[in-house]
Amino acid sequence: MNLQQLSYLIAVIEHGTMTAAARALHISQPALGRAVRALEREVGTSLLASDGQRLHPTPAGLAVASHARAISGHIADILSLGESRELVLAATPTLGAGTAPRLLRVLTEQCPTATVSLVRRDGPADVAAMVRSGQAMAGVVELPADGRADLADGLGTAALGRREIVLLCPVGIPVRTPLPHEDLGGLPLIVPASGHRRSQLDLWFAELGIRPRVVCETDERLAWEHMVGTGLGCAFTDRWHAEHAPVRNTRIVELAPPVRTRVKLLYREDNPSRTLRALLEGLP
Repeated sequence: MNLQQLSYLIAVIEHGTMTAAARALHISQPALGRAVRALEREVGTSLLASDGQRLHPTPAGLAVASHARAISGHIADILSLGESRELVLAATPTLGAGTAPRLLRVLTEQCPTATVSLVRRDGPADVAAMVRSGQAMAGVVELPADGRADLADGLGTAALGRREIVLLCPVGIPVRTPLPHEDLGGLPLIVPASGHRRSQLDLWFAELGIRPRVVCETDERLAWEHMVGTGLGCAFTDRWHAEHAPVRNTRIVELAPPVRTRVKLLYREDNPSRTLRALLEGLP
């Protein structure tokens, strides 16, 4: 008997099927089944029973799971004695700037000795991959307000609110507010040169049937903010950043209809880190 077998049993009980538990544990279903059967042989009785659709713990399974959870808690307590309490957080540059301070405040309240190491990634898929691989304890991504969250499959999620996309414009360029999407084609625009944000923007323009008038392409945020401030053109940004880090000689223009996304925290549910758990417990 080993800790891995016990954790596998708990996962099957919590998820109800071998398929769902294997997906959550990031292992193959046959490997999970072998581990549970080996545990049953060692205990000497069945630990799971099926009703045809889901697996349920037998009385012996409930007893073993109860002891296993207690053991896991003790192991986590022991490991936390030497834990560095560093939370590696993966995020896109814009979301990192807007969300990391809030998460840091929550973490400071829950775990005063913890620190956050912010790692930038280009897009949501890169952030999710970093979390799945264990390179980051958590990741911040944005998803379309009405879209599917396929990139979060197999990961735990926590809602961090919504993000509104607005247009940052020079005060000298006349722009209607709120601005209908179809009017974007007549404005000089400063856009990302590459990466996830650029591909999403190109897709959006194609769906609108707009051929944008691009006056500059750059991935440097400070550069495009300076260009907007000098009157070169308009650029997309999020309302939180525009309001909390205002740029001189610019104004915020809302879009009509509004463009909003959902911001999510991604994490592996099998991560035993007390720092991560403290963060999750502190979120509203």
